[in-house]
Amino acid sequence: MNDPIVTIGDAQERREDWETLLRALVAIESPTGDAQGNLAAAVLIEEAMTQAGGAVTRLPAPELGVHLLGRFGRRAKEDGGRAPLLVLGHMDTVHPLGTLERFPLEMRQGRLHGPGVYDMKGGVVATLMALRLLAEGGGPRFSDVVFLVTCDEEWGSPHSRPTIESLARSARAALVVEPCVPGGGIKSRRKGVADYDLHLEGRAAHAGIEPEAGASAVHEAAHRICEMLELANPEAGTTVNVGVVRGGTAENVVAERASCTIDVRFWSLDEARRVDAALRKMSPDNPRCTLRLEGGINRGALEETNESRNLFIVARDLARELGFALGKGETGGGSDGNLTSAVGCPTLDGLGPDGAGAHTLKEHILLDDMPRRIALMAGLLSRL
Repeated sequence: MNDPIVTIGDAQERREDWETLLRALVAIESPTGDAQGNLAAAVLIEEAMTQAGGAVTRLPAPELGVHLLGRFGRRAKEDGGRAPLLVLGHMDTVHPLGTLERFPLEMRQGRLHGPGVYDMKGGVVATLMALRLLAEGGGPRFSDVVFLVTCDEEWGSPHSRPTIESLARSARAALVVEPCVPGGGIKSRRKGVADYDLHLEGRAAHAGIEPEAGASAVHEAAHRICEMLELANPEAGTTVNVGVVRGGTAENVVAERASCTIDVRFWSLDEARRVDAALRKMSPDNPRCTLRLEGGINRGALEETNESRNLFIVARDLARELGFALGKGETGGGSDGNLTSAVGCPTLDGLGPDGAGAHTLKEHILLDDMPRRIALMAGLLSRL
């Protein structure tokens, strides 16, 4: 058993450095779609990547900001040209501009509160500090590490997805620094996501004078919503949610148009395909109405494989050497780990610091967990 290259004590000694960077990053509001805020966040991250010895490439994301691709490490002769290790993070948050006025960055009872501190600026900073400590300490001879920090993850990575999938196909493994499960465990499984828009068209008519001349798109939508909800499979963990419904023009008009959004979550591709096929086979009860379905399977599930289990074993054993226990769990939320797993890249997700309140005004991290995450990440970068 090798001693950890970076210990928890090493990370604790650098608390002023990583806490200053974290506070500065959270103080920059960077909601997805706000190019100015994400560009400002990118400046801090790029500087930290450079300090850690990274060669940084900016990947423009028009109207969103920029993605940062940092390359670290050097190839050891004994590696035989091994594929790089991919690390994924994001700088964008769900919190709109002005959130800091309502939810300021502050420390309370060992918890650092602020928008985006948990999801996922804490994980980004922990990775940057791990890379810096490895570089300053001479570090091990490890194969290239590629650290991609994107600016569109909270919208489902529409622009960065091709880059993520391409990097994952040529990587030996992927580490995702999203928040851990409550209590500190990594995320070994994530549900996949499918999303749809259902558009319905009927015929308008006066609801009082000649309702029989019309065909209500709203009424048709109600029937289809009931049909779609029946596609859920609680035993398999498959959920179907109709989130937004729109339709009609006035209370005394038979509705000519209606629409709704559908969110489907699943643990397996078979379940995703079952629901997708059923949605595409739907037909209207009223032959004078028409249906049009848009969308499909967006992210496959992050499924636990033999390769990902081996990654967890390395992480679990390393945590034990560092002096803490590392468990694992699962979540219904998606991440870029779904994308890497779907293209066959062994993936370990949820390596960010412990905390709670993602996407809410109660978001926080446990600051004392940061040194553990820094040391764990440094060890994984050294050994995988």
